[in-house]
Amino acid sequence: MRRSTWILSGTAVVVLAASAVTRFAVYPEAHQLPSDTDSVFAYTGTASLLNAEALEAGDVANAFLTDLPVSVERHVKVVDTDGGTAVVTDDVTVNGPDGSPLSATAHRWAVDRTDLVNSPAPEGSEAEEHQGLVISWPLEPEEKDYTFWDPTTATEAPAVYDRTEDLEGRTAYVYVIDAAGPLGDPAIAERLPQALPKDLLAGIAQTLPADQLPPPEALEALPDPVPLTYAATVQRTAWIDSETGMVLDGSLQQTIVAQTAGPDGQPVTLAPVNTMAIEGTPEGVTERADDAAEAARLLWLIGVLAPLGLAGIAVVLLAVAATLEVRGRRRPATD
Repeated sequence: MRRSTWILSGTAVVVLAASAVTRFAVYPEAHQLPSDTDSVFAYTGTASLLNAEALEAGDVANAFLTDLPVSVERHVKVVDTDGGTAVVTDDVTVNGPDGSPLSATAHRWAVDRTDLVNSPAPEGSEAEEHQGLVISWPLEPEEKDYTFWDPTTATEAPAVYDRTEDLEGRTAYVYVIDAAGPLGDPAIAERLPQALPKDLLAGIAQTLPADQLPPPEALEALPDPVPLTYAATVQRTAWIDSETGMVLDGSLQQTIVAQTAGPDGQPVTLAPVNTMAIEGTPEGVTERADDAAEAARLLWLIGVLAPLGLAGIAVVLLAVAATLEVRGRRRPATD
């Protein structure tokens, strides 16, 4: 075999190996939750909630603030990785009209870096137990139902595939999640009173729909103050990029109600104490759509174009090497 043929063939093998490495090593490394993930999602809407200052002052008339404009920031950050597992902090802050914080929650999850479901927590990570999705969707989402973890009730809920929409030029799968149960988020529970005066609860209860109002005789029979527990109903809608699994937009409707034990020991709903309805900001949706488009281009480049391009170069080099070898055998070698 001629020396030029050896060189071309050797180069082709190297290029072909580079193609395989790109597709089967570089691409899987890129196609997972990045170790430097640090994202802030912005939402706006309204909230109605107990006024702590009015409660302390015994001001029944102003004990419940209604329809306050609020802004919400959700900060998701990868703080550690262990192989295919990422430890992620998930912090949500609700700010009032003047920008002052009204409430905040903080969670830490261990998730699989590809399908984003729960993963065994690394030792010492202090990640909370959960089942299913919690911060986002698999990197290759499908038009099917998933299991979602609702932090407010600390329960599993089905994330039901509802439809496909175009959102800011991206194809988005839309999922709807409904969860209900006892309040399960300690950060929210510790801000709510363990008991309230009966007259205050009776006033707040009037905000309930007529078919949900507790009977007057039931309210009258309650002790004063009334010992309380809490329950929540949550509806989320998520718009998920079909190519990358990135969250493009989302909405949340959440209601927390005060309950007390009835004569039969079963909980009786007394009044709402916290409601919130929020959705993603237009600016945030546009930014996330642009990020998804960029991520999809990068994945296509690494996963498709680069491996095929390198493989094509290898084929051309081998073809040239074969041609030179055939020609060389037809005449005396001069190399």
